[in-house]
Amino acid sequence: MLDVIKEQNPNLVMAATELHRKGSIPSDCYVVDLDLVESNAREIYECAKRLGLRTYVMTKQINRNPSMIETIIKSGFESFVAVDMECAYVLYEQNCKVGHVGHLSQIPRNRMKEALKMEPEIWTVHHKDHASFISQAATELNVKQDIILKVIDKDDMAYPAQEGGILIDDVLQTADFISGFDNLNIVGVTGFPCALYDFEKHTMNASPNLHTIIKAAELLDSKLGLDVKHINAPGSSSCETMELIASYGATDAEPGSALWGMAMQQIYGNDVGTPAQVYVTEVSHWSGDTAQVLGGGFYADGAGHEMMSINKAFVGDRSDTILNNEVDAEAPIPQWMDYYAWLYPTAKQKVKPGDTAVYFFRPQVFMTRSAHIATITGVSNGNPVVQSIYDRSNNLIHL
Repeated sequence: MLDVIKEQNPNLVMAATELHRKGSIPSDCYVVDLDLVESNAREIYECAKRLGLRTYVMTKQINRNPSMIETIIKSGFESFVAVDMECAYVLYEQNCKVGHVGHLSQIPRNRMKEALKMEPEIWTVHHKDHASFISQAATELNVKQDIILKVIDKDDMAYPAQEGGILIDDVLQTADFISGFDNLNIVGVTGFPCALYDFEKHTMNASPNLHTIIKAAELLDSKLGLDVKHINAPGSSSCETMELIASYGATDAEPGSALWGMAMQQIYGNDVGTPAQVYVTEVSHWSGDTAQVLGGGFYADGAGHEMMSINKAFVGDRSDTILNNEVDAEAPIPQWMDYYAWLYPTAKQKVKPGDTAVYFFRPQVFMTRSAHIATITGVSNGNPVVQSIYDRSNNLIHL
């Protein structure tokens, strides 16, 4: 992974180091090239527009960062997807349009009225009982809600702890049941993940889940006469992915990681978008022959694949030389608290307490314990300027 950022955005590594050495940004901090986020987002937005796809922006990877969200909106995007109720609330408080709720995580029953008051465009349902709960809440508020069905087949894939959905063999019966609620309107289908990256061929491929929801949409149309407006096909939504899902007939994409250049097909393939973040922290102390690095933000999404693991870091006390000192590294697995991570310098490598350590991996910032996000501009011209620093709870802080 470290070779990728060195080749594609070395200026960001140097800028992050310079700002950290000056004390302008804290340790345990994702440093984001805001100019690149805007460029990436604008290209992805234009791609979706050309393909006629609706977009709902996923912000969990960036921890719903206000500075980045403002830039993404400026790039053309208008509507957002909430991965859970907490995400919906944070987005709503930022005056974002919460367009899609219920996917990946269903809305708790006692917060459904709160979600309905946000007026989501679509609401994903995993089970007919869940639809009945939504109907009850909608009745109390005297509103109607458009819903889409998460449909799966027996051989479809699901990441651990993300299982569930309506079996395609049951979709007509379930849809018929839900159609009995006057205040619910079935407008489409969804699944996840709908596209997968092939590390060997360096291509995005349709998953079985995508085939399932296309089939489900056809069934709902032909058998029940439903107007299927949404074939929502999330999963690593980038330009290459959107070309793929559009070719199958999908109508919706949900770009997230791709907006800061962190989709696999951008990192390892030839897709549009440049990596726009690094993780910065510092060497704390030694424990025997191991240098202990301050943690709090280590969460490498996709680390199950060897190409995505954390195994090196740039370490040093000068921005103009740090790229020349790549030190073997290791980070705690998600089951361990990352108070520290580890560096394993050779006898010839200089590593000392207080040194800056810069990492590059594919993050999910909302999963971290204490990570900050600093957005900066001017990286490409060598004049980096901090635009904002937010802590893990999205409190604006000043150093």
